[in-house]
Amino acid sequence: MRRWEREIRPELERRDVALVTVCTDRPAAIRAGHPRHGLRAVMLSDPELEVTDLYGLRNRGFHSGPPRLRGLPVPTTTVADREGIVRFLDQSENYQRRSDPAVVLAAVDRALGS
Repeated sequence: MRRWEREIRPELERRDVALVTVCTDRPAAIRAGHPRHGLRAVMLSDPELEVTDLYGLRNRGFHSGPPRLRGLPVPTTTVADREGIVRFLDQSENYQRRSDPAVVLAAVDRALGS
C-alpha cells in the first residue's frame, strides 16, 4: 500500500479514482497505523472476514496471522468501473505482495476507457 501511495496516488486522484482497502485490522489499529505508514486510502475493517467471505476471498490454505483471526484474505487487487463491475482482478499467494502499481494504473485506464 505504501508503494501505491507513493507511485500512483497522484495519478489516481487525477482520474478521480478512490483507493479503498479491506483489512482484518480493527478500527483502532487502522486509525493508529494510517499516519504512521503515511496511508491516505480508505481502509475498511473486516476482522470477522464477513466482506472477505462475501467475495469468496478467504485464504483456505496456510494461516500465519494472529490467533484472534479465523483466517486471512487472499491478497487481492480489483478495479471496478463506475457501475461496480469488476474489470481487473489480481491475486497474490504472498500476503505481503501486491499488484505492481503500473499494472494497476493500466487496469484503471482500461476500466475508464482512457
